[in-house]
Amino acid sequence: AELRRDPTFAQIPRFHLKRSHAPRTSAHRGGGGGGARASAASSADDQRRALEEGVGKLARRRLREHMLSLMLEPAELDECWRLLRAHASPPASPLDERIDYAGFCRVADAMPARLGRHFFGAEHFLRFPNDPWGRVSIVHYFCWLRSKTAILRTRIEFSIYDHSTDGTLGERELEQWVSDLLPQLPALRELREEFFPFYKVTAVRKFFFFLDPRRRGRISLQKMLSSPIMHELLELRRGDLGQEELRQNWFSLEYAEMLYSDYLELDADQNGMLSVGELMRFRGGAPPGGGLTAPFVQRVFQECHTYRTKSDDGVAQSELDYKSYLDFVLAHSYKGTPEALTYFFKLLDLRRAGRLLGLDLAYFFRAVLEKFDELGEEPNCLVADVQDEIFDMVKPADPRYITLQDLINCRVGDTIVGMLTDAHAFYQHDRREELMPHDGE
Repeated sequence: AELRRDPTFAQIPRFHLKRSHAPRTSAHRGGGGGGARASAASSADDQRRALEEGVGKLARRRLREHMLSLMLEPAELDECWRLLRAHASPPASPLDERIDYAGFCRVADAMPARLGRHFFGAEHFLRFPNDPWGRVSIVHYFCWLRSKTAILRTRIEFSIYDHSTDGTLGERELEQWVSDLLPQLPALRELREEFFPFYKVTAVRKFFFFLDPRRRGRISLQKMLSSPIMHELLELRRGDLGQEELRQNWFSLEYAEMLYSDYLELDADQNGMLSVGELMRFRGGAPPGGGLTAPFVQRVFQECHTYRTKSDDGVAQSELDYKSYLDFVLAHSYKGTPEALTYFFKLLDLRRAGRLLGLDLAYFFRAVLEKFDELGEEPNCLVADVQDEIFDMVKPADPRYITLQDLINCRVGDTIVGMLTDAHAFYQHDRREELMPHDGE
């Protein structure tokens, strides 16, 4: 009956559990059959798990086969480019070749049928702006097609590492993917074997900082594929990256070695982790000595993952490992992003109430004034004045307190975080008019 209703049922694999035919014993007939029933239930559970595993493997294989069928091979991309240019529509312009919908349809007819509905439909043509002649840019369309193919290739690679079959990757799975990707990245050709474990941690940490906001330990493949972080990593496939581009790329060998060198420089006792006193020396681009305040750094150790160790004099203390340090660096490097502001808001929210009162701002800013005294600078301001200034800058929905959303919406959240945590950042904000270059200078 099912087959008559829908012929596709014939293509669906059927799985059958073997029925247990254990002979009935006296234990079954009598009152002592509890152990036998438990054994039978355990056997059924094992069979069910095996069945689920088999179905999962089959589903993953079918999905990979489907995605592989949609990929354009290099020769097909070349042919598509040739066809697009061959069917370019007038008026001709050598610097900006364009194609109308009729020509686009002729290209679609000439390409393999399996690609039609996925890359050559009307909805794909309408993705791009039309000129007065109803044409779209050939270059823009082809770049989109090539990008989609690259994303699809990466998605297929990811499916191999998605052992849970839930469309997400854990930290170890992502590290394995990065390891297998390295031979395809010419920019990492000089990566030394002894530095390899630290490079993996550095690369994976950026994905988790931005794409796992709830700290579940898993990242959606869909988020990864659409993230600019993925594009930044895959940029290293290019063999023509300049030194300046490499210095700005988190995933480049130069950047990773700089991060690890800074970590080792902070680690004064060389025990592989950072204490409160060692992290206080973090510069984050500031002048030597750093400007972070003690209450702020102590909050880092209260809220972030730490390890209990003993100092040289035997006193127990909390210390940060390299992963937590990288989170700290990412928050400082991308201070204006929602993810970084979420990180900082958690540290500033002393009462874990989801809101910052004037008292919270005063507590942190008093430490900034104390830091000014340490550095021998004159703050030239009052706590109450800065507190009012911050509320004016944020313009919170409720004038009594500041929420995380207020901090994100105000567009100056990075400035406010700096004012409350770093004496150097506050100095730059307070003297911004003096430090601003003037005409003729």
